[in-house]
Amino acid sequence: MKFGSQIIIVTFLSLGFMFTANSIAASAETQSPAAAAKNVKTKKNIKPADNQPAINSKALELNQEGVALGNSLNYKEAVEKLEEAYALEPQNETIKNNLFTIINNYAVYAGNKKNSALAYEIYEKAVAIEGAPYNIFMNYGNFLSSQGKYEESTSYLEKALTAGTIPQKDEEFIRSSLGASYLKRGLYDEAITHMEHAITLNHKNAELYYGLGKIYYMQGKYSNAIENLELAVANGKNTPYLKPAQELLDKVKKEGKVESKFESKNLYHFNVQYDGEKNNAVNLDKVMEILEDAYNAVGTYFNYYPEAATPVIIYSKEQFKQASDSPIWVAALYDGKIRLPLSDIQENSDTLKSLIFHEYTHAVVFQLTRGKCPVWLNEGLAQTLEGTGMNEKQAARLKKYAEQKKIFDIKSLEGSFMGIQPYELVALAYSESLSFTGYLIEKYGQSQLIEALSEIGQGKSTSQIFEDSFYSNYQKLQSDWLDTIK
Repeated sequence: MKFGSQIIIVTFLSLGFMFTANSIAASAETQSPAAAAKNVKTKKNIKPADNQPAINSKALELNQEGVALGNSLNYKEAVEKLEEAYALEPQNETIKNNLFTIINNYAVYAGNKKNSALAYEIYEKAVAIEGAPYNIFMNYGNFLSSQGKYEESTSYLEKALTAGTIPQKDEEFIRSSLGASYLKRGLYDEAITHMEHAITLNHKNAELYYGLGKIYYMQGKYSNAIENLELAVANGKNTPYLKPAQELLDKVKKEGKVESKFESKNLYHFNVQYDGEKNNAVNLDKVMEILEDAYNAVGTYFNYYPEAATPVIIYSKEQFKQASDSPIWVAALYDGKIRLPLSDIQENSDTLKSLIFHEYTHAVVFQLTRGKCPVWLNEGLAQTLEGTGMNEKQAARLKKYAEQKKIFDIKSLEGSFMGIQPYELVALAYSESLSFTGYLIEKYGQSQLIEALSEIGQGKSTSQIFEDSFYSNYQKLQSDWLDTIK
């Protein structure tokens, strides 16, 4: 979830500019840099205030040129001019503020143009200047969050809170953003601290209650989650948060009926919840051992180790059905939490290992792609990492459907498999996912496919990745893959 993606564009002035909240024009979502530039006010005849020392004429000229260039959206040249002016007059607050403002607008412009590398470069330039204002850190932190760099995001958002006086509305936004980024990192206590503080600044904000409700839900604190989600619904009329808050509230209430009295065991990398009354039927030590094995093996494969503990819930078969309401063919699932039915836990060690490795792979892929991974690739990787490979029955099924030209179009499997019927076609979708993913790994290499996950997390479509990085497309890749299995 994203509590907000507000990026501030500020207008900039010639000498006499005051860098305050009143200078904020609009968020990037509501006003383009071109529109912001129309609001810029400049003064042709500039002189220093009576209490300021005389300004270097060259600095004054460069400042004016920089402002003019910024007005016309020539940001690169504008920054260069203002940097020269600042080098000549490093103590002049107006020149300094104009430099910060144009850098900020330039970074927002680069982000809107999907030029992440340029945006990084610009923001790094801004935060390296002594005395950078809070909104530079705020915007950079938000930008980093949009790129999935949550640890860096929280660092800069925390700096924003200590970078001078902050208007109440912006502090609310910063703390809300911190709550979101800490939630993404799985650092729930830190997330709660900032979200609760944000609510003291605006107790009518449905987004804040929704965010806090989700944090408590991830912690398994159902009564707290329900309380905040109900407040989100009550305050969410005519907002985009009403529907997701109501949906999550219904989900929490349903799961809470099953899980509210479960016991917990905290490992370093996992938080395991289970029904203590059924503890004798579950070899918890064995489950925890395999979970740690999965953490190491899957982490090595992707070169990624989640920062926070992954939630794991162990159910009886009936409890799993009641809590998840999933189709009968679902053996286990990951939806932000790994959910394991007890019936599978009672089976042999190899089955348990495959199940846990499969679902933990989903957890890692979710974080790497920020929940945007196409399902065929997600399931293909999960089956690859579970280690069992394609059995003879799966291979025969796949070959039969391929020869009959009844195979799924791979692109059509980007979405959920939950609506596929009957079971035979569900099994086909899984077999295709495993086989096609294996084909891509064999042809292009594991590292390139893992790099694709990062690109998916940045918002790039799979089709675009195939064209840019694989120099192919869905149709050609599927055709070449089918040639290998007929």
